[in-house]
Amino acid sequence: MIVVSHYNEDLTWLDLFIGNKIPHIVYTRSSDPLISHGLSVNKGREVVVYLRYIVDFYSNLPSSIAFIHGHRTSVLQKDPDDIVVALRALKWNKYSYMPLTSAMTQSRFQHRALEIQAAVNYKLWRDVLQKELGPPPLTGVQTHCCASFAVTKEAILKHPKVFYSNIMNYIYASEYSDQLTGRTLEYTWHMIFGQPAIFNLKTCDLFFCDANGEISVELAEKYAEFLSINKITYRHLF
Repeated sequence: MIVVSHYNEDLTWLDLFIGNKIPHIVYTRSSDPLISHGLSVNKGREVVVYLRYIVDFYSNLPSSIAFIHGHRTSVLQKDPDDIVVALRALKWNKYSYMPLTSAMTQSRFQHRALEIQAAVNYKLWRDVLQKELGPPPLTGVQTHCCASFAVTKEAILKHPKVFYSNIMNYIYASEYSDQLTGRTLEYTWHMIFGQPAIFNLKTCDLFFCDANGEISVELAEKYAEFLSINKITYRHLF
């Protein structure tokens, strides 16, 4: 399953290149009553879309979900530089949490920091994450950037539904901008889903690669066909 956070991006690529290959659902940050999965308040960027989906489907989640933005490419989508390639070459379910880009980011969690982002990170963690995750990572975080990732049902269900709804409500009510609170979640998704603060997976750990170390959709599709014929799951393969 793919969950798309949409605002005003052209989603033609989704039907052209994903189509019936992978089921998907689009949440649009719009108050238009004609939109089937619309969010009436456009605050929180992709964060509230991801959380909304988890809350909506908590009791009926698929085995693995990819959470992505509405754009196909961006300057921060690297190795692969196309989200279509990332989704189709991904080793689905190999890990409980799988970033969809090799680009990295880092930040700090610091009370009364001069840098506003570090202070917001600390406050959001203390106010809404600490009860489930324990103290904030005071030595900082390093992880794959940009809030596009796949996660397993089991990793999501390690936390109660109210945990996700509390984060969503906190962001809606926050005095801070979307940019600040959104980045805090960008720095913490991997920890929410069970990974250490310092987290870095190699490209070919995440995606099917050929003998030259190049990401290969063709190889991924051959494996998928093999698994289908032999009724083997991805989890058995790895």
